[in-house]
Amino acid sequence: MRIESLGEEPVEWFAYRTSTGSGGIEEVQLPVYVGHMCGLPSSVDALIVTSDLQGMMRTRDGNDVMLGEGLPDYLSLMIGIERPDLAPDRVGVLLCGDLYGDLRRGGSGDPSGVWFKFGETFRWVVGVAGNHDLMDDAKKRQLSGRSNICLIDEPGVVEFGGAAWGGLGGVIGRPDKPNRMTEADYLQALRKLLKKQPHALLLHQSPDVPERGCAGSPEIRAVLESGPEALVFCGHSHWNDPLACLPGGTQVLNVDAKVCIFTR
Repeated sequence: MRIESLGEEPVEWFAYRTSTGSGGIEEVQLPVYVGHMCGLPSSVDALIVTSDLQGMMRTRDGNDVMLGEGLPDYLSLMIGIERPDLAPDRVGVLLCGDLYGDLRRGGSGDPSGVWFKFGETFRWVVGVAGNHDLMDDAKKRQLSGRSNICLIDEPGVVEFGGAAWGGLGGVIGRPDKPNRMTEADYLQALRKLLKKQPHALLLHQSPDVPERGCAGSPEIRAVLESGPEALVFCGHSHWNDPLACLPGGTQVLNVDAKVCIFTR
């Protein structure tokens, strides 16, 4: 699986509200990019990839919901207009965490409504949790009870939707806090996943790419650069330009507060 092209400019923007660093609230725009990918699973004709949907949006019927709960309907409508040949039941979704949205700076909570909504709208959903996503065991069991939803809750590779997906959620940090691992444990898990060579790897935390001014973890980048060529989807740290190619050929797509839609 490999990205062949990605548009330089968004094809669409969706308005939503989010908190500012000073504690205020502002209206911002979620960009949507389109591109082409080879090696898509045979179960789908298009793939949606997104992450860090931390905010609120107003639906067409005037309700305020988490950005990730309102977004699937808008994406389905957009795809129907722009690509009427693509049916929603032939679209897969990859989620890279931090899907809980409210108007508090750094707010954490239950994003399961986002997962359920994407699952109701499209063929299947695979993803990992971010450091702001808090779900108890009962909610995780509800997700696992849906045949078309796969939350990769522990580092590993799962066969789902016609492909092998590697998943490593959370971030490097104090392990006594939710969705965090020590640096040593995180990097060891990442190395193991790369050795298994899944079709694509879903992370929440991104590597840095200093020569392009892209923020992230230099330690994660070092592991990715030393491992086999891979396709990595991630978020957490904001990049203006979503796609980077590391030495050795690994592609990294950072979808923090972005949506990318790929077709063959």
